[in-house]
Amino acid sequence: MLRWALLLLLVPAVLFGQYRDRRGGSIPPPPSATPAFKDVVATFAGVLKNVSKKEITIDLDESHELMTFRRTKETKFTDGENEVKATSLDLESHVIVDAKQDPDSKLRAVVVKVGQEVKKAAK
Repeated sequence: MLRWALLLLLVPAVLFGQYRDRRGGSIPPPPSATPAFKDVVATFAGVLKNVSKKEITIDLDESHELMTFRRTKETKFTDGENEVKATSLDLESHVIVDAKQDPDSKLRAVVVKVGQEVKKAAK
């Protein structure tokens, strides 16, 4: 009988402890990029390793690390002064990528430069 009394007291306490707040989730929102740095453009130079519809991967010159950038429909590809299609770029060619930070702290490619500008930057 004592067991049943304890069981009747503990079951509501356990169920009440698992109650979720219906006003919102218990998971806080992800941290976002600070507003002060949202328009800053960073430049990276390296060898082009992969170009897909969603990503661009380069092997950085100084550290030989692979860095991946998001690719959007606003990403521009240039060969000198002319704009070119991403499919016309040769893998293993030297590129310069100008990138911005997205609100989720990932880098988004703005401009990918191949050609004479890269030679000037390398000097």
